[in-house]
Amino acid sequence: MDLKENCTYVMHNFKVLKNNGQYRVCDHQFKLVFIGVIVVRECVVGDIPFRKYRFPGFVDVVAGQFERGLLVDVIGVVEEVVFRQVSGKGRRVVFKLKDLSQQLLSCTLWDDYCLQFVNFLDDYEGDGPITVLLSHCRIKEAQGSYPASINNSLKASKLIINQPVMEIQEFNERYFLEIICVTVGTITMIFLDNHSWCYISCIQCHKKSDAEMAPFTCACGKYNKEVVLRYRLEVMINKGNESTKFLLWDRECSELIGQSVDAVNKLKIEDGDVDLNASPQALDKMLGHELAFKIKVQPKFRNSAVLKCSTDSSLINAVMDMLVDAEQSLSVTVEHDPLLGLPLTPTKRQAFQDCDDEPGISQISLAQLSSNKLKKHA
Repeated sequence: MDLKENCTYVMHNFKVLKNNGQYRVCDHQFKLVFIGVIVVRECVVGDIPFRKYRFPGFVDVVAGQFERGLLVDVIGVVEEVVFRQVSGKGRRVVFKLKDLSQQLLSCTLWDDYCLQFVNFLDDYEGDGPITVLLSHCRIKEAQGSYPASINNSLKASKLIINQPVMEIQEFNERYFLEIICVTVGTITMIFLDNHSWCYISCIQCHKKSDAEMAPFTCACGKYNKEVVLRYRLEVMINKGNESTKFLLWDRECSELIGQSVDAVNKLKIEDGDVDLNASPQALDKMLGHELAFKIKVQPKFRNSAVLKCSTDSSLINAVMDMLVDAEQSLSVTVEHDPLLGLPLTPTKRQAFQDCDDEPGISQISLAQLSSNKLKKHA
């Protein structure tokens, strides 16, 4: 009880043993053991660095490339809660973590650690990601069909969830890195497997609402007298023999289709089709268009959100010329996103608000195609 974390001490009369226990907190050859004649005195020593976390890659853990018996630290975003048991003996919660490489790793928390995690989930009112830092974890090796996993140690682990510590802040900055690029491609397919072709939104913030009928009050506080529908379409973009998925929003879809969601939905209802999830024929007007795209690459969602698009032939040719130059550069620097099949060239750095342009501005200015620097937002 005399020892406090982040304080420094002078200590005498240790017993020195080999550090060969079943679970080791560090990889030093020896360990110091307290005995009855130990002397402890607090002493301010300013040049002793704080402990640094050791974060192994999840890919290495799954592949079995780690030192057996050595406790490690992990950090990742909670992908899915698989199981929880918070009553009786053996309280535990099992969830999946995802690291910067998008690799998943199963994590089990027991007893007090389980309760801390579950209580956070129950009290959490945000809609953002949950980032977990767990220190001094045990790695459980793969057995048969069960892959490698991690769990807290009995007493040594520390669980930090969504706290403003430097390691979590740096992880989030890297995990949610946004890359703005331009490319050219043709819309060849429309996907409706994961969501409808449109969504009910707030008239003020444009966010999706769970309300099916008006009136309703959005989470932003705006009172909506009527339901507002907006486009949201995931499409396949092809260029040559390569393809990838882009996400198109209301402004771009309205321009390509030539009709608003309300107009398209009204025609569906007149034809006797009242199912909002059913695909209207008007969406076929988007197919076959070759466009120049300005996109935001979203590794977390495995797609790219379209910020702007244009059918202007001169602009398409200008982007194509850039792609030829960029591909030559990328063959050396490899500065393209591996999630996308299409060749991409990043745009110049600019303020974030410049990427989300006001409705009505659909052209990609040639000035924005003049550089190959990546764009990053915290």
